[in-house]
Formats: sequence, structure tokens, C-alpha cells
Amino acid sequence: MDIEGLLQSVIRFSNFMTSRLIVAGVFFYVLAGFTEIGSVSTGFLPNLDLVKEVVGNYQTIFDILGVSDFALLLILFVFLTAIHITHVAFDRIGAYLPPAITPLSGWDAIDDLIYPAFDVLRDARGVEHSDEENQRLFEFDKKLREIDAANETKYRDELEGVDVAFRISKAFVLFAALIWIYAMVTGTYSGNLNMLLVIFGVAMVVALYSAFRIYRAHSLRIAELRAQISSRFIGFSRIWAPVEHQELVLTACVPSKDLMSAKFEIMVPIFGNYQNLKQEFARWRQKRERKKTEGI
Repeated sequence: MDIEGLLQSVIRFSNFMTSRLIVAGVFFYVLAGFTEIGSVSTGFLPNLDLVKEVVGNYQTIFDILGVSDFALLLILFVFLTAIHITHVAFDRIGAYLPPAITPLSGWDAIDDLIYPAFDVLRDARGVEHSDEENQRLFEFDKKLREIDAANETKYRDELEGVDVAFRISKAFVLFAALIWIYAMVTGTYSGNLNMLLVIFGVAMVVALYSAFRIYRAHSLRIAELRAQISSRFIGFSRIWAPVEHQELVLTACVPSKDLMSAKFEIMVPIFGNYQNLKQEFARWRQKRERKKTEGI
């Protein structure tokens, strides 16, 4: 039995449920300030007699139906589903709240290195290329793409939790702000308004910290990828090209432009981001103008 794998699975499941319980717990805590549950003097916790009455009613129904075990499992399933849906809703809302952080793709980060270096390697062999040499360059290019894909996967897995925290914290910032404004205007919130400000402040801190972590991680990702690709090119040139071309490969491996490892964007449902929406709208206008011209 793979004990280490089992422990990792338990840890992942624990993290999976913990994040959902926190999100759902805060959400329902805030809603409890608008909904009177039991005795108001007991705070967030409902009145004990009310709980006993609800449980007794359910138990009576279960006893009559004779499916108490199944019903209990059904309630547990509904409870977990409600928590998961709340978590997913905050995650999805946060994904489209500005600003969204879009990382630079690995291949775009090394295109100023790849193409000049490959040109040097081709020139090193002169105008004549054998099929074997072309195949070797093709395999080398394929290996570089595998390195890029592995690098992307590595950092995507490392940042999965941070990305979720960033999206949910943005949603909580909006949620807390809207609830606080609504509570101040209507005066129907019976909970602690200061707690809403605490939620807003914590969400802001988490959003800023997550954004910093994401930017920092992607900067390291780009630097690591360029180092790996440069090392491959330098090693390959030593067995492929003469000395003068090796020096040209070294020059090509030096960054020729400043790279932004990630950038802020405004995301738009269906279209992806705001830039895609503008391009689609421009195409729609051109198509409309073309139809008008043809009609005339």
C-alpha cells in the first residue's frame, strides 16, 4: 500500500474541504445577519429548541418512511453540495472581477531566444542540409517544447491554490463592500457591521498577497525556463556548430527585451478578455458595413 500517496490524498482532500468550509461559513455568517434564526440574543447560533424541533420533525418523517439511513446520507450530500456550490460561485465571480492576472506563455517569453538561435544553428551547416540533420533539429525543437510544457505544468500545479485564493478574495471584497453598503442603507442587518469591515480588510490583504505571489512565481518561471532553454542551446551548439557560431548562440541567449511575466487584464465571459471582445466587435462592425455597401 502506498502510504505516502494515501497521505497526500488525505491532505489534498483536507485542503479541498477546508477552503470550501471557510468560504461557505463566512457567507452564511453574513446572511445570518439578515435572517432571524431562533433567538437573536444567542448571536449567530440558532435557538436550541428550534433545532430540536426541526430535527424531531425530520426524524418523524424518516421513521414513517423507514429510510432514515438514506435520508441522513441525502442531507449530508445536500449540505456538502451547498458548501461546494457556494465556493464555486465565489470562485467563478472572482475570475471575472478586475483585475485578472494573465501569465505570459513560456514560448512567448523565449521567442527572442529561439528564432535567432535556430537561425545560427542552420547557418552553421551552410546551405546544404541532410535529412538526418534536419531531423535532428526537429527533434531538438520538439525537446524544447517539452521543456516549456513541463515548466508550465510545474508552476500551474504550484499556483493552483494561490490562484483560487486570489479569485475568491476578490469576490469577498465585492461581497463585503456590497453587503456593508446595503446594511447601512436599509438598516436591516442585525449582525456586527464591524465584522463586515474585518472581512473586507482580510480579503483585501489576501488579494494583494496572492497577487504578489502570482507575479513572483511567474517571474521565477520565466527565468527558470530561459535558463533551461539557453543551457540546451549552448550545449547543442558545442557539438553542432563551429566556435564562431557558438559565440553567436551565446549572444542570442541574452534577453533582448524586458519581459512582463504576467499582466493585469479585464476578463469577459465567453470572449475571454476585453481585448478579444474589442476585436470581435470590430469584426462585427466591418461585417455590418460590408453588408450595407453590398446592399447599396
